[in-house]
Amino acid sequence: MKPYQCVGYSILQTTAISAIVGTRVNHGLRPTGSTLPSINYYEVNSRRTWGFESVDYSINCRATTAGASRDLARLVLNLFTGSASTGIYGTINSFDISRASLKNDAGLIPETEDDIFNSPVDITIVYPSSTVN
Repeated sequence: MKPYQCVGYSILQTTAISAIVGTRVNHGLRPTGSTLPSINYYEVNSRRTWGFESVDYSINCRATTAGASRDLARLVLNLFTGSASTGIYGTINSFDISRASLKNDAGLIPETEDDIFNSPVDITIVYPSSTVN
């Protein structure tokens, strides 16, 4: 499993999130004209040190109302909240994750061209380099 697959799997396995978005969780850019609410996420940055890799992802929670977008973002925040040694960790569908934690909550961004709202949340996941298969 690759790191991006672990992030998507974790989101989809969170019942409170999948109850809202169903399977509308995409790695990469949001498909044009996609049904809302939805989540798309993509890698922003990565680093490797001392046998560990650290990857930052932007998780974009989109909905037709500001409140629905922020509610979805809060669920993502609950999943990935943590700091130095907290947040989700362990083996997630055969992917050994040392830590996943919140990096930044960017608030609310109106996307006026589509008349929707985006609440981006940035997370960091850390895992042993040997984990990736």
